[in-house]
Amino acid sequence: MRNYGRSIHFGGTAIFTFFLLEYNKTPTPWDWGPGGKWKYFQLWNLVFQVTFFVFASFGDIVTFFRGQETNWIISIRDTMFAAIVFPCGVFVTATFWGIYFVDRELVYPKILDDIIPTWINHGLHTWVAVSVILEGAIVRHRYPRNVVGLFFALLFQVIYLSWISYIAYTQDFWVYPFLRLMENSARTAFFGLCALVLVFFYFMGKGMNRVIWEGEEAKITAQEKKNASKRKAKKVE
Repeated sequence: MRNYGRSIHFGGTAIFTFFLLEYNKTPTPWDWGPGGKWKYFQLWNLVFQVTFFVFASFGDIVTFFRGQETNWIISIRDTMFAAIVFPCGVFVTATFWGIYFVDRELVYPKILDDIIPTWINHGLHTWVAVSVILEGAIVRHRYPRNVVGLFFALLFQVIYLSWISYIAYTQDFWVYPFLRLMENSARTAFFGLCALVLVFFYFMGKGMNRVIWEGEEAKITAQEKKNASKRKAKKVE
């Protein structure tokens, strides 16, 4: 499994860095408005995906040369994955395609089909979820306490929502057109719903991690106890 994990980390680094560079080179009619491309959540998510896979690859390299994992690297990697990378990756895919199939003009106007290649669109809105689900299925992650994980997950979203709200109220420009159609109360409720959906995906990732790795954790704990008993027996002798 460790070799598969390394393959995902190095592959994710290469693939998502490529997506990021290509997306930044692809102009759209809205890039020159307030905030540029940085007003879109998919770019924030993509940057964090790249950051995660680069850091995870760094951890794999350190582990390879040291012959054992470095606790602080694994702790940061797992917290990044649990709090931001998994819930945000799945959130982007679920919300984008959910709204797209209802009315694509609200999130991805048809005019963009002639500007942004389909494979870049899927890199931004599809593969981000596929990659984190594969990561969770192949690499064992130690989830932080819920208060820590949810704090960072919601902090990331609050910062982004504050950013687009700032753009809206100072530049009279809502990043996503459907937000302009809402009253303030409805918009606030929508933001609250987004937070709840993100929390749901956080616990979905944690649940998936438990289902896949609970048996492995039990084996590791049993082996550690067995090794400790052997060491204790040797000391007595």
